[in-house]
Amino acid sequence: MENLAESFKDLLHKIAKEQKFVDYNLDIKEISSGGANYTSKLFSVTVTEGTNTLRLFCKVAAIGEAMRAQLAKIYETEHLFYTKLGKMYQTIEEQCGIPNELKLSVSKYYGSITKLNEEVMVLEDLVAAGYEAYDRFKSIDWPYAQAAVRELAKFHACAWAYGKQDPEGFDEVMKNVMFDIDLENENMQIYMTNMKNKAVETVRYENKNKVQTYFESFNVATYTEVFKRSRRLVLGHGDFRPSNLMHKNLDDGSIAIKVVDLQTLQGGSPVTDLIYFIFTGSDEKFRSQYFDKLLDHYYSELSAAMKRLQLNPDEVFSREDFDYEMKEKLPFGLVLAAFTLPVVTVDTENAPQVDESLDITSFNVEKTSDLYAERLNGVVNDYVKWGILK
Repeated sequence: MENLAESFKDLLHKIAKEQKFVDYNLDIKEISSGGANYTSKLFSVTVTEGTNTLRLFCKVAAIGEAMRAQLAKIYETEHLFYTKLGKMYQTIEEQCGIPNELKLSVSKYYGSITKLNEEVMVLEDLVAAGYEAYDRFKSIDWPYAQAAVRELAKFHACAWAYGKQDPEGFDEVMKNVMFDIDLENENMQIYMTNMKNKAVETVRYENKNKVQTYFESFNVATYTEVFKRSRRLVLGHGDFRPSNLMHKNLDDGSIAIKVVDLQTLQGGSPVTDLIYFIFTGSDEKFRSQYFDKLLDHYYSELSAAMKRLQLNPDEVFSREDFDYEMKEKLPFGLVLAAFTLPVVTVDTENAPQVDESLDITSFNVEKTSDLYAERLNGVVNDYVKWGILK
């Protein structure tokens, strides 16, 4: 690890000393995400002194100038959450007397570096604490979906509670995280065209014309506008999928979830995160059994979380608001699936490489998996069944 930046090592030593380690050993190991992370090099760090051990998880910026131009604020945004937003959310939860088991659950933060091209984020090592990432090649099941959506509801409710307590601060944060993808960028145009073509090629014959017509009438400006607007804007996760959550099976049979990878926070509709989670994490079989049930579950948890934070659901985001926005935004979920599933389901050996050459065109997966075809055709079947694809 001799090529690691000295600033990274200096930060680790600073954290060790803050945690009362004096004569300690520092063990740094690079780890693989298995094709689930594309913005950072990942490291596990163990600090040991006698019988005392501190286990850390570190993310070191890994994208080059091309990708930075398209995702300019990702490291800054995650730093903002852990140094400001997350602390605000915790303070509000404590003020409302929310018990620990019902508070929003995120990683413990130890420190970071924000210098351009040397960004580092140091968090607790959740794997060492018994958490694991969900297998991205498996569809979510109901117990996991329940737990994940419950955490999503808390995430959204905390944002609204912050907006109520500090409207000006909330508005400023929303302005900072609101970013517009440059749709006129040549690489972005290549990426979108390839993804649409790949989807049409992959869809089964009986639905091919329907999907072709759908994409011919697709307007990317309308898509981004619809997904960003809401009757009540919320600060959403922006990439809420199983790969960006960690879970642990508890002794009582329940599942604990921690929300991670907070680099893509953005203002928009709460429904956007929910739709994203469903179509990046579930298969047709799951949706046939649980789609409506999961929508009900999300709103029930959202309503409960708002009430715990002394918000009135009917005033902030009613069930009528939720149903309206689901109906408005669901048609665009097929685009979302077509653009994300190739990367979500790609075999590890075919995944884009995390290095300075990475840009948006790197996600034009040349060799998609059989799972991609299965998942995409399942989504198309649902859209035919729902009367969206005709």
